Amino acid sequence: MLAYRFDPSSTDPVQKRLPIPIPARDEVLVKILAGGVCHSDVSVLDPTSASRKGIPPTWCPFTFGHEGAGIVTSLGSDVATTHSKLAVGAYVAIFSANPCSKSNCRACPHGFDNLCVTHRPYGLGADGSWAAYASIRADALVLIPEGPEVVLPGVAAAATDAVLTPYHAMKELMYQKPGLTVICYGIGGLGLNGVAIAKQCFGAKCVIACDRREEVLQDAKAFGADYTATPGELVKLVRTIRLVVDFAFDFVGSQATFDACYSAVRMGGTIHLIGIHSPSIKINSTKAMAKDLVYKTAFLGTRVELVEVLQLIADGVLKPKVETRPMSECAQVLEEMRQGKLRARIALIPDAEHSSL
Repeated sequence: MLAYRFDPSSTDPVQKRLPIPIPARDEVLVKILAGGVCHSDVSVLDPTSASRKGIPPTWCPFTFGHEGAGIVTSLGSDVATTHSKLAVGAYVAIFSANPCSKSNCRACPHGFDNLCVTHRPYGLGADGSWAAYASIRADALVLIPEGPEVVLPGVAAAATDAVLTPYHAMKELMYQKPGLTVICYGIGGLGLNGVAIAKQCFGAKCVIACDRREEVLQDAKAFGADYTATPGELVKLVRTIRLVVDFAFDFVGSQATFDACYSAVRMGGTIHLIGIHSPSIKINSTKAMAKDLVYKTAFLGTRVELVEVLQLIADGVLKPKVETRPMSECAQVLEEMRQGKLRARIALIPDAEHSSL
């Protein structure tokens, strides 16, 4: 089969012909129907980025694709006993965190299996979904509640990060008082879904979408945004309409966007950092304390939350915007993402030749 791999010597995915993997005793062989593309993939290919520098050399090379969905084709020897619901023909999504699920883990039993570091994450250390097949630990698979004709493979793949991450970050909204006003800053693959999640899942009364690109602001309107603004218009909009912003979700993660969220949010409000554009963000502690702000971060989401997200999609509550492209075009898609040309999440579909030995 053909796979698209990360090799530290290249700034593009490297096409490699590999044998179809044989699953270990705790693994499942998945025929990939779609593998998502994320800005993290762009970052990993940038030799100067913190994401690239954070990958140990011993993990390389590996197959890209930390968003993925497919069909189970065979089981490792232990899986039928340990995971009775996983069977050949099952439609599954890949939970890229690849948690150990053990009781003595510092993350898994405490509700943070998204932060488990026992195993390499799929697509960012372990072989991921940019290939015709992937061998995945059974603990890292989630059954999709409907078939691929209802939950399209590209949508299922995107759900594992582009929907899961904003859902995880915004879930605290359900525990707040009714009538919240929130800002989604950065209307890319995650931010656009964030608009819908805030409105459709957690009942935000008012959602403000902010981005420098007018065309994606139109998409945000279609996803439920009550107001849209470019960065230069945001603070003026908030003050003119007298909006009281309770939560600001920064899907970019630059100093400029973080500072803009500070200026827009109310006293005692919350700024949630989700994007990773900059490796570090400076906080003016005096100004932060003067507004008594809460700063939070989010990384991916939990396995349980992925189950919830897939059910919301199956029920039609969430309708992520996903476009599909042939997997052979992965380098071109990444370049379009670098240049900010994409208006939807992209899922790669294996070409017919990918599955041949």
